[in-house]
Amino acid sequence: MHFQKRVLADGTSTYRVFENYIDPLTGKRKRASVSFKSNSQRGKAQAARELDEKIEELTSQRAQALDERVQKWTFKDLREDWFDLWKQSVKPMTIKREALVIRRLNQIIADDILVKNITPMLVNKCLQDYREKYSASFATMQHIKSTFNKLFDHAVLYNIIPASPTAVLHLKATTTEKIERKDRLESKFLDSREVKVLFTELAQRRNPAYYDLALFMIATGCRIGEASGLTSDKIDFAKKTVTISSSMQSHDLRVDEYYEDTVKTVAGERVEQLPDFAIAALKRAIHRNAVFDRRMKELPSDAFHEFQVIFRTEYGSPITSHSFREVLGRIKADLEKNCEKRYGFKWTKNPVPHSFRHIHISVLRDDSSVTLKEVQERVGHVEERTTDGYTHRLSHSQEKSVEVIDTFARKVGISLQPV
Repeated sequence: MHFQKRVLADGTSTYRVFENYIDPLTGKRKRASVSFKSNSQRGKAQAARELDEKIEELTSQRAQALDERVQKWTFKDLREDWFDLWKQSVKPMTIKREALVIRRLNQIIADDILVKNITPMLVNKCLQDYREKYSASFATMQHIKSTFNKLFDHAVLYNIIPASPTAVLHLKATTTEKIERKDRLESKFLDSREVKVLFTELAQRRNPAYYDLALFMIATGCRIGEASGLTSDKIDFAKKTVTISSSMQSHDLRVDEYYEDTVKTVAGERVEQLPDFAIAALKRAIHRNAVFDRRMKELPSDAFHEFQVIFRTEYGSPITSHSFREVLGRIKADLEKNCEKRYGFKWTKNPVPHSFRHIHISVLRDDSSVTLKEVQERVGHVEERTTDGYTHRLSHSQEKSVEVIDTFARKVGISLQPV
């Protein structure tokens, strides 16, 4: 406690005693005080007792209010409270994806169910019913369970419930789902022969920007959003480096919904050294863009779009994950029919934009001379387990990384192919 003396304008003295306490409803520190007139030991003792009683009354009232809140909080209250707080710290596309899951949750647990009455058995039963009713995949159920975890952790944090009802729940995939997932992942990972065929096919596409984009991605291991938003001012041709500091995102195919965002993680902001074949790819793309920009001014059309990014579609808009997937999908369909005839083996893979990042990481991790720390810094990973999770064996200088990835490119014959 802290005692304070105040002298009034008429010369008389008054005294006040202060004490801090924690508001049980908000968890914040607050201050209470009591005034008294006699500065005697008895007067101080009486004031201290009154202050203790006042704090006891205040905390009891607030604790009762908290208890009433706990008693009345519904699943809808929890869902909305968590989402409003959570969305302040994540990216727009993440919010959009999570909003879809949030809308599913009230099909699993009714809005008016009190949070205090939600048990592990109830959640487990609701999840099973939902999975059976909608034939939901294991991946979908994992996402839903993950969102439930966040909601109930939020409730625990704010003393709504003592423990999360989902903490003891563990989803199990069927044997068929495990095999399908393994096959699906394997189909995205290409060996050296398949990489060479894929680049040979990309080199024959009508728009060579996709080929150069793939070269850049396999050279740097960057994410498709990072490559999509890349501009020429981020390239230092003299030092042969690229600065990755932003990511291009899009809500759908409408051009006006492209927007520049931050990179995925803090470690995602980085400078990477580039092999010569990536420098050549960038120069070709920049040259094509200059030609396109001149023609667009000479022959303007509503079909053309003006962007400053390096990797563009035939109409000038950024190449995004969606447009790149379409091109890779057409190549996949063609190879499934003709790969054996052209290249002597059957095509079974499903390449996606992320495949090139995976190839880059796998090539570096497959070479013992490149340290894990160097790979992490190069691709923007925060944790070792993330980088290790990408490793799919291909049976603090970045110079070694550049040398290794350049050797791989030459081995499969992609760095010297003319476009």
